[in-house]
Amino acid sequence: MLSMADAATDRRAQNFKRFFENARWEVELLAPTTSAKRGPRRFIEFDRKLRREIAGRVADAVMACDLFSLSSAASMKRRGRAPLLIYDAREVYTELPGVARKPVAKWIWKRLERRGLAATDFLLVTGPRDVQAICDVHHFLPRPVLVRNLPWRDPNIPHEKDILIQYDIPSEAKSLVYVGGLQEGRGLEKLLRAIPTLSLEGIHLLLIGNGLLRSHLEAVVSELGLASSVHFAGALPSEEALRIAAACDAGICLIEPISRSYELALPSKLFEYMMCGIPVVSSRLEQVTDLFEKEVWISFVDVNNPKSIRQGIETALAHSRNAALRERERSLALTEFHFEHDAESLFAVLDRLL
Repeated sequence: MLSMADAATDRRAQNFKRFFENARWEVELLAPTTSAKRGPRRFIEFDRKLRREIAGRVADAVMACDLFSLSSAASMKRRGRAPLLIYDAREVYTELPGVARKPVAKWIWKRLERRGLAATDFLLVTGPRDVQAICDVHHFLPRPVLVRNLPWRDPNIPHEKDILIQYDIPSEAKSLVYVGGLQEGRGLEKLLRAIPTLSLEGIHLLLIGNGLLRSHLEAVVSELGLASSVHFAGALPSEEALRIAAACDAGICLIEPISRSYELALPSKLFEYMMCGIPVVSSRLEQVTDLFEKEVWISFVDVNNPKSIRQGIETALAHSRNAALRERERSLALTEFHFEHDAESLFAVLDRLL
């Protein structure tokens, strides 16, 4: 398995590694670190280090966990050192905001992805509509397999509100949680500006994750006088993040439709909140409404409408007191929306081939 993400916090790569190891496969996850934090230098440094690490290695299968590792994985396939190549297309990469708005960057990544796809045996997608979206970009596809960005099944996540005290959130307070990158297009500033308009007093917001937007968000928190009610936890290992999220009263999942990739988002945080059994405030995303349009535990909002965000938060907090509703949500996660459920389809194919 090859990945550019931090192996310690990349839950999806960890889940694949755990799943294959449980099936008695020998798995190695290679994710070399880089000194560059972003931009072309980071990819060039990563690619150079990764190619050095895989030099001379032989495997029954190689998995590119993202577009950035696809070139190296494809080189193993072409040189006969890995007869099977799996590419995990977590996004419609060429339609991400940072790429879609830059024609030269988009052309480069499209070319790299297309070349890698030509050597790919199985394309993993995180949402059903991603198949057509990626095909629209390249006009061909390897065999697609749906493995949504789901958490590992965990029937024993405790609801321990006392653990929030470490973030200066009183155990009796109502709390919102956001799990994910602090990045553009996640509705985070709009969320912060909605907090003071809530009719309920004493609401706390916990942001679990890091990203380029953190310093800006901290400035907005200061501007709005929210320092005592908005808390930054930083990036946490996935199991710890889930345990802390489960102690909160509602989860936030506001994706702004600023690119086609974001319009098609089926965010992992949504399913993490489900596994925790906490109500969700979500943008009206295409693939989310396909699944959960009629579910009461999810409050759909217009991310560009402050009043809609406020109403969605207040509805979700009201639902947090409904034990039966939360149990309905959690039972869905435990029966269908967990990683092992989707990954079985990939394993069945691989088991036949290998």
